[in-house]
Amino acid sequence: MSSSSSFFPPNIRTRMTRRKPLCFEEVENLPQDITKSSTADSNANPSKATLRRTLSLADLILYGVGCSVGAGIYCLVGLGAEIAGPGIALSFALCGVACVFTALAYGEFAARIPVTGSAYVYAYVTFGEFVAWLVGWNLTLNYAFSASVVARSWAEYLAAFIRGLPYFDARGLELLWLTRMKLYYVPFVPETYTCSPLSIVIVALCTAVLVTGAQESSNFNNAMTVLNLGMLGFVVFAGLGSGTVESENLTPFFPEGFGGVLRGSGLVFFAFIGFDMVACLSEEVKNPEKNMPLGIVGTLVATTGIYVAVALVVIGMAPFDLLGGDVPIVNALLANGCCTHEEQLIDAKTGAECLNQACSPVIRPVLLYGSRVVSFGAIFGLTTGTFTSLMGQPRIFYRMAMDGLLFKIFARVDAKTQVPTEGIILTGLLCSALSCFVYLDALANLISLGTLSVFTFVDAGVIILRMRPVEDVDSDSDIDDEGGLPTASRQTGTGSSSITEEGFEESLWEVVVAKYRRYASGPVENNGSRPTYHTVIFTLCTIFASMAYSNGWAISVSILCLAFATYSAFVLMLLPKSAPPDTFQCPYIPAVPLIGLACNGYMMGSLPMSSWQFLMMWLFTGLFVYFGYGIRHSVLGVEGDKESMPSRRQTSSYTSLVWEGTRLLSDDATGDVSLHGLHEHET
Repeated sequence: MSSSSSFFPPNIRTRMTRRKPLCFEEVENLPQDITKSSTADSNANPSKATLRRTLSLADLILYGVGCSVGAGIYCLVGLGAEIAGPGIALSFALCGVACVFTALAYGEFAARIPVTGSAYVYAYVTFGEFVAWLVGWNLTLNYAFSASVVARSWAEYLAAFIRGLPYFDARGLELLWLTRMKLYYVPFVPETYTCSPLSIVIVALCTAVLVTGAQESSNFNNAMTVLNLGMLGFVVFAGLGSGTVESENLTPFFPEGFGGVLRGSGLVFFAFIGFDMVACLSEEVKNPEKNMPLGIVGTLVATTGIYVAVALVVIGMAPFDLLGGDVPIVNALLANGCCTHEEQLIDAKTGAECLNQACSPVIRPVLLYGSRVVSFGAIFGLTTGTFTSLMGQPRIFYRMAMDGLLFKIFARVDAKTQVPTEGIILTGLLCSALSCFVYLDALANLISLGTLSVFTFVDAGVIILRMRPVEDVDSDSDIDDEGGLPTASRQTGTGSSSITEEGFEESLWEVVVAKYRRYASGPVENNGSRPTYHTVIFTLCTIFASMAYSNGWAISVSILCLAFATYSAFVLMLLPKSAPPDTFQCPYIPAVPLIGLACNGYMMGSLPMSSWQFLMMWLFTGLFVYFGYGIRHSVLGVEGDKESMPSRRQTSSYTSLVWEGTRLLSDDATGDVSLHGLHEHET
């Protein structure tokens, strides 16, 4: 069947597995006028405008913290306490520890491939186009959906602040239509369903700022983030200084056992998306080879410390029944401003007295009025959360569109502001609809699962990247279909048959060890597809073992999965590795990313099965977009289908030139990098 008459194009396997090379070896052939072409193209042809490197290390960390410390601290503390109790603080800590291993993998990728697109680009280099598409599609869960979640929480805090103002409070105006408007006249909508019109306001405001340019957006984000950190600092010092942190509120620390802590980790994990946001800005950062790893790790350390400190103080200040799921920090301050600890225990179920802004007498005026200040200050924190997520999503779309996998409108960059204006506006429209009509608790687990899946591909990708020759990242032509050794290697007697013959008089363990020691002592070319196969086996077995444990399946299922995972980890530890890069490198390959995979897999398996069902539906929708548009318009595919295509090696070098050109120009004074100039040299 021809491509015009079939939904699936010809050579589908080749198209789905084509990869981008990592670097360009013949650096002396790099064109010398790329920077000039960038400036000229941006001014003369708006369609060739590119992103500009203007962000510093401080900008990166503030972006990452602003992206993370939003709904995760102002809303998920309350929702998480309902699952894990006070142990939600440990849930945040476990997420931070789990993210350390993934952050190191991100750091290596970000330093070696300093272009926008984050995990999507990394998957394109290591796994191929189809997996890269799935990662990019899941990143929409991380950014567009996260922005919607935070926007809805922003609306709740702003509405609470407005209701506390004297004018509205004296008249008893609750203004429920701002955040809980009922859709009486819409058919097929339940009477209990409500929408949040106020959440559209923050999305529109952030979108308006984002279209002004990267540096202007950075200044806005930095100001909002500093104000947000000031509010959180006030909460911690007010709670500790007033003596309202009660040990009784923290006991029992694990009301649902350690399993509750793990489920809480799965719920709040999406709050750690900040360092992926940092990776999205690779193409707009000065000196990315140095600043990207520092920005990623710095974001993670700062975010984890803030989460743990605030969660412990807030949950210690009031019974978590009083905290609620919408405005837990405000409720913690308000409850201690109006009631004693004993009164809080009595009023925990209703909150009629302790959560009344007009309570009398006032026990602690500083905390009562502080709750109003924090209610207003939280708006800044949630603004940065919405803002940074809205900033990351268009850049993912931009890179996917540049590769031909998404519609060209997302690849257009404004010649003056040098940001993807159309992509920003379309993202804003999407997020406005989501924030208005979708509930927070309905999205939290789904977003966390999407985030974990993206992190998993990054951990797996760095293993494969370091166990495959650099020039072979886009080719497995010399590997047989079974993922074994190259044919030449088998002919010289280094295949597995000789090992099997020697192993008849040895134990099975000695045979396995001898076999893989033979591989480990050889060149990295001998790995074949083993790194990919064993990394996939390790990941899937870890997830299924966690599912079996969390859902009460037979213990034998978990044991069998862990046995296969252990075997795959053992094989990966013995396989030879390529030379580490000159830039930042993830230490102790493959141990560090394997630990990251195990942590991610365990939390993925602990999430509700309903979240997996929604994720499958989301990915299934993405498949229609990919096979209907992306696979047919892929830039790699179009170049590969040309009749006058150069040799495979030349094509590999040309595509590598794009990545290496970006890397070499990362330290340029102006920081302008044009990939379009490279295409002119093709002819």
